[in-house]
Amino acid sequence: MKRILYSSPLVPAEWIEAHGLEPERLVPRGAGSPEPIADREGVCPFMRMFLNEACAREDAAAVVLTTTCDQMCRGADLAGGPGRPLLFLMNVPATWQTVSAHRLYRSELERLGGFLIGLGGAAPSEEDLWRTLLEHDERRRTAAPTDDGRADGIPVAILGGPVAEPDRALIRALEQAGGRVVLDGTEGGERTAPAAIDRRRRGRDPLSVLVEARFAGYPDAFRRPNSQLFQWLERAVASREVGGAVLLRYVWCDLWHAEVQRLAEWLEIPLLDLDLDGRPITSRDRARIQAFMEGLAG
Repeated sequence: MKRILYSSPLVPAEWIEAHGLEPERLVPRGAGSPEPIADREGVCPFMRMFLNEACAREDAAAVVLTTTCDQMCRGADLAGGPGRPLLFLMNVPATWQTVSAHRLYRSELERLGGFLIGLGGAAPSEEDLWRTLLEHDERRRTAAPTDDGRADGIPVAILGGPVAEPDRALIRALEQAGGRVVLDGTEGGERTAPAAIDRRRRGRDPLSVLVEARFAGYPDAFRRPNSQLFQWLERAVASREVGGAVLLRYVWCDLWHAEVQRLAEWLEIPLLDLDLDGRPITSRDRARIQAFMEGLAG
């Protein structure tokens, strides 16, 4: 089965799978080839790691990117070429409150479907798409919660955009300093999980149900307005009794950088802003995490 790699949760895995192809949300390991995206000034480390590893994957038939990130758009221009997986750039509107925005997202899914068919996939029947939607929905409902069940540790939330595998060291350092992650608000965490599928709508147009689940309630910094992000955070932080939050953001991510002050004011709990650059955790990072946790404990 041909494998389709992607990063953004706005690329629906169930849509790819319904076409008979294998979706994989690639989390960079940080050990990709130095080409086609070299380590150059002005290039986002996450984008570089993701595309280097995606383009080095011999089992990848294609890579799907979205326009929600300017750096990923730039990467689409830099990474194309002979002998590399095909790149598909999916246009996702930043606005979400209008019918036209929903129609645009749907039309992009249909365009992606045509691309997948060109790779050897098959257009799904409505029944096949419904079955795939419900299977994915059931997997999410039975997935393990973010909280690991430990009773010890100060409840903390991690927030921000995409996280690569090397960045997990920061989360481990947070736990070693006395924290307990009870809320994952990063890209790919519970914040960006699609809404539950309304089974009462079975028999109706499944693609419209997919659009509602994936696009309508997506809380993120890139949205205009991004009020859904702060409403989601307010509910989630209160329900988990979060004592402090850590924002993980890559240095070239202007969207999340612009929200630092507003997040600190809105959350009304201590916020630690950690900038990521794709390199291993430093002694400075550990010191800042230790001081933050000591402040929460005090």
